[in-house]
Amino acid sequence: MSPFLGNLSFLTSLYLQENRFQGKIPLELGHLFMLQHLNFSFNSLQGKIPTNLSNSLRVIALRSNGLVGKIPASFDSLSMLTSLDLSSNNLIEGIPPSLGNLSLLQLLRLHQNSITATIPHSIGRLSNLQLFSVGENKLSGIVPTSLYNISTLTHLITTDNQLTGNLPKDIGLTLPNLQHLTIARNQLWGPIPASLSNASRMEYLGLSVNNLSGGVPFDLGRKMKNLFHLNLGKNNLGSGDAGELSFIDSLINCSKLRDLGFDGNGFGGVLPTTIVNLSSHLNVLTAGRNQLVGSIPVGISNFVNLTAFGLEENLFSGVIPFEIGKLRNLELLVFSRNKLSGPIPTSIGNLTQIFELDLDHNNLNGTVPSSIENILGLQTLDLSRNFLTGPIPQTVSLFSSLTFMYLSHNSFMGALPLEIEKLNNLQELDLSENKLSGHIPSTLGNCLKLEDLFLEGNTFQGSIPPSFSSLRGIQRLDLSRNNLSGQIPEDLATLVLLKNLNLSFNNLAGEVPLQGVCGNLSTISLVGNKGLCGGIAEMHLPACLMSKKKWNRFVKIIVPIASMILISIEGDVYSYGILLLEMLTGKRSTDEMFTIRQSLHGFCKVALPERVMEIVDPRMLLEEPTKAENDAQNERARRAKIRECLVSLMRIGIACSAESPSERMNVKDVIIGLMTIKEVFLGVGIHGRRQMRM
Repeated sequence: MSPFLGNLSFLTSLYLQENRFQGKIPLELGHLFMLQHLNFSFNSLQGKIPTNLSNSLRVIALRSNGLVGKIPASFDSLSMLTSLDLSSNNLIEGIPPSLGNLSLLQLLRLHQNSITATIPHSIGRLSNLQLFSVGENKLSGIVPTSLYNISTLTHLITTDNQLTGNLPKDIGLTLPNLQHLTIARNQLWGPIPASLSNASRMEYLGLSVNNLSGGVPFDLGRKMKNLFHLNLGKNNLGSGDAGELSFIDSLINCSKLRDLGFDGNGFGGVLPTTIVNLSSHLNVLTAGRNQLVGSIPVGISNFVNLTAFGLEENLFSGVIPFEIGKLRNLELLVFSRNKLSGPIPTSIGNLTQIFELDLDHNNLNGTVPSSIENILGLQTLDLSRNFLTGPIPQTVSLFSSLTFMYLSHNSFMGALPLEIEKLNNLQELDLSENKLSGHIPSTLGNCLKLEDLFLEGNTFQGSIPPSFSSLRGIQRLDLSRNNLSGQIPEDLATLVLLKNLNLSFNNLAGEVPLQGVCGNLSTISLVGNKGLCGGIAEMHLPACLMSKKKWNRFVKIIVPIASMILISIEGDVYSYGILLLEMLTGKRSTDEMFTIRQSLHGFCKVALPERVMEIVDPRMLLEEPTKAENDAQNERARRAKIRECLVSLMRIGIACSAESPSERMNVKDVIIGLMTIKEVFLGVGIHGRRQMRM
């Protein structure tokens, strides 16, 4: 912003709002002694507010910038100021008490900053003040009583602070022009003053998220003909007794009412029948988290403009009215945690605008109506903890925008549809505690945005799909209490974001990977799988042994590798011995555990021969038992041969790495020994079908 603006000596109005100006406000603007209107709102200005602005200013608008520092105390010299808007910046510290000297001030907007301390009592001297907005700051303390005595006040907004105290009993009389009162999300206590019912000009009344108590005045809306927003939610206004919602009768006079919220108060009794006579303009009705009983009134179909309807966490019983299907503008429907019964009405399919449908924790039964496929924009579907039956509809694949699907704790049966792969926006899927069967579809691996997948408590069989390795964003995976078999896919352990894996109580077998989520006992559960082996030591699983096929492959590979190492080091048998021991144990001679007193050579020598199986790298002991190998006698023979082979290899490594050169094996004997091992153990196999030639 050019500093040469300060040369426009006769300028009275400067409007540069809604641009992309950056940098600081030029100090040269202090030269504009005739300036009356200054508007720099909605830019990207930074730095502090100049303290030398013209005393002729009547309007200062610096809203929605990046201004820092504190509100200049020098503003008290701006005696002609009628409007000051510093909202949506990064201002700190307190409100200067000197602002109380601006006797002509009508509009004071300071919301959405980081202003601290208390509201100065001097603000009560602004006898012409019409709008006072300090919401979304860090103010504390009690609102000065003098502020409630400014009869010209139409808008009082203190939302989102840490203010305490209570509302004055006569607030409806001392502020007769009040149109907008928002004190939500503070720490105010005490009752709602009965005098508020006299605020006949009230349009917006927001008292939610405080500690208000003592009920709601029964005639609250009697004179509020223009009221369009009333939110009493999340207070302590109810006591669980019947008749606490009688104030709803007075709201029938509010023909413009669009938003009504009284959730989270502990109100008791039934919904008054008069509630169906509220304004047909109603957009939002939230009555959740109370103690309301009875049935949902059929007359709710009158609210044809309703977009959000919440009755969650009450004691409603009976069926969901079929007439619910008339609310065609509904976007959010939350009836969870009640005692609703009967089937989900087929008319639910008429609610094509819904993006969140929560009917969980009820007593609903029957199948999911096929008409639900009409709700193509559905993002959240929660039908969990009911008594729903039948298969999961294949048409669920039509919900391409579905992000969260919870169907757990029902009696769904049959296979999981292959079409589930089309839910490419799915982040959380919970199908646990049902009667689902068949194989887990490999197509689930195409749901690349999945973060949580819960399939526990079903009767799925077959193996864990290898395609799960494609779920790079998966964080929690629970497949426990099924009939899964086969091995744990090694790629599953490479999923870097996976922090909780539960595969317990299945029929899994084979080696447990060591890396990733499998390498931490607190992040994985494998209990109840008798065929698993290996894994980290804390799991206390048996060491894995090789099947015949893998054993033969092991011998065919390990001996040639050992020979190649010998050739590559050009006959240095000492180095060869160390390398062979490192290969067999998975340890390095330079590891911290080895010192002058305890070398890798000594470590292996002490273990030979009884404890060889304890020090061998478990990754070398893969297990893939066949039916024949499960025979106890064959199993003992196989274990013995594996141990004998490893002992023989370990002896060569120890003999080659002896401290004294005279005690070391020569190269010729090493080669003969390796070839003998290969011939003996490949010739005999692992079941003793041929005699050893040696």
